[in-house]
Amino acid sequence: MATSLEKLADKIIRLNPEEAQQLGLIMRAKMMPEMARQQGLLQQQQTNPQAQQAMAIMGKRPGGQMPMPNAQQAAQQGLLR
Repeated sequence: MATSLEKLADKIIRLNPEEAQQLGLIMRAKMMPEMARQQGLLQQQQTNPQAQQAMAIMGKRPGGQMPMPNAQQAAQQGLLR
């Protein structure tokens, strides 16, 4: 998969200015529905203070701040390869 992404990046880099402009238009058009959805969610969140409070609570870890494991603990938990 990495090689296909590298090939795609090479193709994008080699685009002439006209093709780059067309690609930009296509990308913006494809991103429009997602941007509109996110904008709608943002507006809904701004008008609903309970939603803001719920999002703030979801963003917090239960039990406060957890300490970072040292190398030995990370190895025991399988976090290191």
